[in-house]
Amino acid sequence: MSQISRDDVARLAKLARLALTDDELEGFAGQLDAILGHVSQIQAVDTGDVKPTGNPLKEENVTRADVVQPCLTQDEALAQAPSAVEGRFAVPQILGESQ
Repeated sequence: MSQISRDDVARLAKLARLALTDDELEGFAGQLDAILGHVSQIQAVDTGDVKPTGNPLKEENVTRADVVQPCLTQDEALAQAPSAVEGRFAVPQILGESQ
């Protein structure tokens, strides 16, 4: 038995302000009916013993550990910059207003 009719689809399309042709109404009625049938099958599954979870996969942190390594000093980094002001990189203004 069909759970959704062509008229139901037409009503929903009107509420959503969608202009659908007769062929589209018939096609969507069949597709939505199939979706509702699958939802009914899923709802029939006994999940009483299943613990609710947001993610069924075991959560693991896959990032590497932080390891301190030698790096440039501020003076060494700024020595390679085209322009530096007060110990910082100087870059062209991009917003059109002075900060």
